[in-house]
Amino acid sequence: ICQCQAHHAEPSWNNGGLTDAPTLALGCGPDNRLAEMGWTTSIDHDTGRVHWHPPPLMDTGGDTLNHHFHPEELLPPEEGAGGANC
Repeated sequence: ICQCQAHHAEPSWNNGGLTDAPTLALGCGPDNRLAEMGWTTSIDHDTGRVHWHPPPLMDTGGDTLNHHFHPEELLPPEEGAGGANC
């Protein structure tokens, strides 16, 4: 069973975020509570995907997207699949 919660992504609910569909994202309870520990979120308005940004002291410059439901994004491109190096 998947238990998602609505997360006020832009701006966060603590900072006056509205409960409007374009500013909401889905997150599990533990991820949603990260906002109370200095994490921030932003929405990529081209894809609608949410980026989770750690607080500055925890930021290692890593990826801010959760690829759990998009594992194909983690695979290298196939050889001969097109592009400039064909």
